[in-house]
Amino acid sequence: MSTPPASPAEQATVEQAVARIADETGQVSGAGVLVAADLVLTCAHVIIRGRQERPETVLVDFPFLRTGPSRAEVHFLAPATPGSELPTGDLAVLRLETALPPDVRPVEFAAAAPPGLQVSVYGFPDGYPDGRWVSGRTVGSLPSGAVQLEVTDSAGFTVGYSGAPVWSPELGAVLGIIVAADGQGGRAGYMSPAPALAETWPEFDAVVRSAPERAAGAARGRRRGAAEVASGGRERTQWVSDAPADHDVLKRTALANVLARQLRHARTETPDASFLVHVDGSWGTGKSTLLKLLARELHGDSIVAFFDTWRHVRIEPPWWALLVAIRKAVVQHRPRWRRPLFLLRELLARVRRDGAPQVLSGLLLVGGALLAALLFRAGVITVRSVEPAFKTVTTVVGAAGALWTAGILLSRYAMWASARRARTFEDSHTDPMNDVAEHIAWLVRHAGRPIVVLVEDLDRCTADYVVNFLDSVQTLVRDVPAHWRRPVRRTPGWHAPSFVVAMDGAWLRCAYENAYETFKSAVAEPGRPIGYLFLDKLFQLSVPMPRLGGAGRDLYFGRLLGVSAEKPPPATADQVRAALTASGDEIEVLETLAKADPRVREIVAAQAVERILDAGVQDVSRHALAKFSRLLHSNPRAMKRFVNTYTVLRAVRVLEGSLVPTDTLALWTLLRIRWPELADHLEAHPEAIDRIMEGSAQGLPESLRELATSEDLHEVLCGVPGVTLTPDVIRACSGAGDDLAPLRP
Repeated sequence: MSTPPASPAEQATVEQAVARIADETGQVSGAGVLVAADLVLTCAHVIIRGRQERPETVLVDFPFLRTGPSRAEVHFLAPATPGSELPTGDLAVLRLETALPPDVRPVEFAAAAPPGLQVSVYGFPDGYPDGRWVSGRTVGSLPSGAVQLEVTDSAGFTVGYSGAPVWSPELGAVLGIIVAADGQGGRAGYMSPAPALAETWPEFDAVVRSAPERAAGAARGRRRGAAEVASGGRERTQWVSDAPADHDVLKRTALANVLARQLRHARTETPDASFLVHVDGSWGTGKSTLLKLLARELHGDSIVAFFDTWRHVRIEPPWWALLVAIRKAVVQHRPRWRRPLFLLRELLARVRRDGAPQVLSGLLLVGGALLAALLFRAGVITVRSVEPAFKTVTTVVGAAGALWTAGILLSRYAMWASARRARTFEDSHTDPMNDVAEHIAWLVRHAGRPIVVLVEDLDRCTADYVVNFLDSVQTLVRDVPAHWRRPVRRTPGWHAPSFVVAMDGAWLRCAYENAYETFKSAVAEPGRPIGYLFLDKLFQLSVPMPRLGGAGRDLYFGRLLGVSAEKPPPATADQVRAALTASGDEIEVLETLAKADPRVREIVAAQAVERILDAGVQDVSRHALAKFSRLLHSNPRAMKRFVNTYTVLRAVRVLEGSLVPTDTLALWTLLRIRWPELADHLEAHPEAIDRIMEGSAQGLPESLRELATSEDLHEVLCGVPGVTLTPDVIRACSGAGDDLAPLRP
């Protein structure tokens, strides 16, 4: 039923295959999935909905391909079995009348849908004509043959998701199509998997097998041209795109889920405080791909604004581009017919806040006119005595006042329409930044959903821009005026915006060290230079990008070469999944993974992270971290940072295949929080820990020599009985090991 994995250039993405189904009037009725060059699969009730007779044709388009609607013939129709508890059958096959681009490949279907798989579904619910993602996971099979799903974000499988493909990033394949949902807000969904589809439509197996093979064969034939054959007659390895990936082959979806959980937890715990996350990784480690997957995870309950700083690096002031990005995201979140009304409300908000002089002048003009009318009525002023002058003055003043007021209002409205006008606003206003902060706060307050700003490519910008941009985030968005935090009607209340900044940590630290070079010696602490201090001040959480371990490296490189890696028997992976589900705490999860084959660990890593993040498991695991509280010197902020950092490091290490014991990773986390410069040095030179444990500072940088012999450091290194940091342990804790095999305490 499924074919060997295609190379990344050949591999279809689910976005290409998502179809939008509409009736002859253009009313969207559901979704579908491309399974062959001209065939789309959907539910029968999507086609029949509200009709007395079976339609001959419907309208189909592919939103991600930006194709216009085209007619499709109803090739096969199997309505749901009457009286069944869950729809069995309920399948329609549509044949497209208009050919798609030749490089569009149908998706592949997985032969089975085991429990615990993370899934993504793109449908077209009411209010979202362009579509919306929902994240969930498989729960298990039902006697009817359907597979139950549960939603893991705030959205649900509401009307408009029928027929939508259920995509598994881990398997790189479609598991089935959505056929039904129940529960409040569609929290539970039901999927017709590949075996059920094959049972309903006899041609399913032949079509799903042959379509990708034909497309892959055609692509290979095109590549075997004379220009692609080396002089010795050997075929060259295929070129691979360096663009951010849409298809997750490195388990970044699981990490995106971890970050989404942290952001949601932070907004629930402290809704009036912005939460800033730093995704730390050098160029080419997949930060942009992670942000795209994170946006997909958050799409159901947040307004996501992408901000590419590299495109705006030459635009000053930085706050202008940030304001435009936030405003654009808030406006586009609304239906098209409501956008003009929202822009009008935004204009009125500016007038109320910035237009006080104009309003006062207008009131004075009106008051003067009323006074003149009273004087005329009392006979103090007669018409004949002042008529000529009065007419002239009235005409001039009225025209000037009207033009002045209209000009000021228009200029105020258009003031931030360009960077040049934003600079003029800065130069001409008495307190410009307060007005900008209040206006951003107004946008956030009326957004209707929490806002998450994803910032990328900041490590391509100059040091001055990096500092100015992050200062703008700190002063204009994070520290917004308190009187704008009152909840408004028809909105879920105040949620301060969150930021996820993806950039190389070394670049970021260097930018602040250059900007504040004068204060280096006065502010820096042993093991925490001024660059690290700013990172600690700016961000509540720093997330390292996962590195490739042995099995993951071989699997990824094999996919780049188009070589299929040997897979373990499915039953083995299912047994490990069952054991993970039964695990009661983090230690049991790690023990289960340690007993599994490395190839199986690669397959179940995402589910293992999901289990570790389960609320009940976390409660038990955090109890094991209590022994480290005395080493944090009772600093509340440090304690929160310790728990958050440990949680994300545990997830990253499991995704890499490194099974570091709980106490060992907790000790490393503590060292990284208290003395990050030392931790970075040990990541690069893990053998230095042996000299430090002996009390020697030999070979260490000048800035670390005093710390290496300090009592505080050795109190931490020796503070937990039975836990010792060695070079191999540090390599595993930091993801720097060549072969990340399980470590025993």
